[in-house]
Formats: sequence, C-alpha cells, structure tokens
Amino acid sequence: MTTPIKVMRKYYAIDYNRRIVAEADSEEEIDRIMEKKGYKKGTYDILVSIKYVESQ
Repeated sequence: MTTPIKVMRKYYAIDYNRRIVAEADSEEEIDRIMEKKGYKKGTYDILVSIKYVESQ
C-alpha cells in the first residue's frame, strides 16, 4: 500500500554575503519582498528547501 505524501517548499533569498534576507512560500513572493528591500533581480540567490511529510 502506498502512503500519500505532501511536498512542502520554503524559499529563501540569500544576499552576496550569504545571509538569508527573506523567507517566503513562493519565488514570486521572494521577488516582491526583495524589491521592497531595494534589491535588484540577479543580486541575490534563491534557495529552495523541500520537505516531504505524510498526509492523512
């Protein structure tokens, strides 16, 4: 029997000093947050954390 799983993703923006400067549930949300903070696209990296959990 198979067990259903749920995939949970968290997105983090990393600046050039390798610090986490934003956390969100989507890449688009990261882009909006970073734009508000004054960062331009391409001046930060996006790290995606994926977690699998069993769903009921």
